Amino acid sequence: MTKTIKWKGKVIYQIFPRSFRDANNDGDGDLKGIEEKLPYLADLGIDAIWLCPTYNTNFADAGYDVKDYKSVWKQFGTLEDFKSMAKQAKMLGIDIVMDIVLNHVSDEHPWFKKACESVNNIEHNYFIWREKLNKDEEVAVSIFGGSAWEFVPSVNKYYFHLFAKEQVDLNWEHPDTIAAMADVIDFWYEIGVRGFRLDAIKHISKVFPDGNDNAYSWGPTAVKQLQKFNEVAFKDKPDAFVLGESSGITLEEAIKYGTGEEKVSSNYYNFSWWWMGWGKDTGRNGYDPEWDFKDFVKGMKPFQESKEIPSELMTNFLSNHDTSRAISRWGDEGMFWKESAKTLAMMMFVMKGIPCVYYGEEIGMLNPRFESKQEFRDVDAMNAYDILVDKQNYYTEEEMTKYLAINGRDNSRTPMAWDSSESAGFNEGHTPWIKVGYGHKEINVEKQQNDPKSILAFYKDIIKLRKNEEYKDILIDGESKFELLESGAFKVTRTNSIGKQLIILINVRDIKLNVPMIVGKQILSSWTDKKEFKGQLRPYESIIFEV
Repeated sequence: MTKTIKWKGKVIYQIFPRSFRDANNDGDGDLKGIEEKLPYLADLGIDAIWLCPTYNTNFADAGYDVKDYKSVWKQFGTLEDFKSMAKQAKMLGIDIVMDIVLNHVSDEHPWFKKACESVNNIEHNYFIWREKLNKDEEVAVSIFGGSAWEFVPSVNKYYFHLFAKEQVDLNWEHPDTIAAMADVIDFWYEIGVRGFRLDAIKHISKVFPDGNDNAYSWGPTAVKQLQKFNEVAFKDKPDAFVLGESSGITLEEAIKYGTGEEKVSSNYYNFSWWWMGWGKDTGRNGYDPEWDFKDFVKGMKPFQESKEIPSELMTNFLSNHDTSRAISRWGDEGMFWKESAKTLAMMMFVMKGIPCVYYGEEIGMLNPRFESKQEFRDVDAMNAYDILVDKQNYYTEEEMTKYLAINGRDNSRTPMAWDSSESAGFNEGHTPWIKVGYGHKEINVEKQQNDPKSILAFYKDIIKLRKNEEYKDILIDGESKFELLESGAFKVTRTNSIGKQLIILINVRDIKLNVPMIVGKQILSSWTDKKEFKGQLRPYESIIFEV
């Protein structure tokens, strides 16, 4: 298994390629656009780029329906474009993290096409088939809704799909599947990729029926198969970084599958707060107006304070391609927009773990204002309308639109705002594949680039602080303690091996909060006026103290 310690001091930046920069002005972001903006990312101070899938795809589920693991979707460019981008990134000291979709492939992948031609083809073994469904199998439901089985007349069998029907689950019980996926790792490693995000790893082992609330989670052979895969894929790659995606991972699971005999990944994304504000029964396809930031502290505290969770084991994030924008969810889009964006950033960067910035977060991008079903592009949103509105009458179409405009995944996939032009500098005027985000004429890179009080400047400052020789042993390696204060603010204490401390007071509310007096030097604040601290935090005010 690969080592992650050298990555613990890095800052990762996630890019949704279709929405970052459209260099050829066709409405879709591309690899040349990413290469064009590499100097901007280097100036920001990040160390690695996590790219959402760039493979050939039908984009049925944002590129996670892979048609060919060894090619690039034509909308993004060519394999040569990828190589050029990766080479330029390396010259700037930026690593590439590739999104490896392990659980499934597109129903148009050559493997599946051959599997459907004959049961005698070797590729038929790559997938999960049933000639007849028993009672337990019949009730299997896709994460996106509806049956998890689809019938193929040519072989007179059903195939299993945990996600969309266009995403066919791979059969990890068969050694040929493991060998084929290890070959994918070899291919991209040879090109220069050194980071590998293993998508949906907890789902690869299936048991019917599944009694777990978290569908098909860590089945009985998951560890065995993933360890076989790691042995084949990474045994000769000591410099590779392996990041596991296991949504909803618990503290116990992170320890179990990140350390010791059952270790299957060197690092995991921390999902302990990402559900805040989601519908209690409908997840991100709904909304819970009673959400409370106290749940964030309750969720993070065990991960932060556990001695069994080293700093390199977890990656922390505010937003990603599967959520809406953090400020729109948990911050303030109005008077305290700037302060709330900075407070959320501080919250992420002072935690134990590797920080992952989602594109546009560093300038405070907001949710767009989706107003109708027709404006959404996400398969999950379309399925929500189909099931929750048309079939179950759980919501009206107006309610569904309202809730998806808060929590839907398309909110985080709008074009990066580079300037105040009509297309936000995403391209030279061609209509983007999805609507431009809200407020881009004021919220963009150009407006903030030379403003020392901007959100962008704050991100640069806090990234520098994390890497500062004086503080990095505290912020990267130090112990972490989380406390929810009586007023509703919370306190983070980071302590290094010789007892040196940073104390961080965080207010994530739009009101003033009384907090304990801290005697010490103010290192960084979400407010820029450097007002003397007197035991009270202003709305969305957060301060780092050296004590």
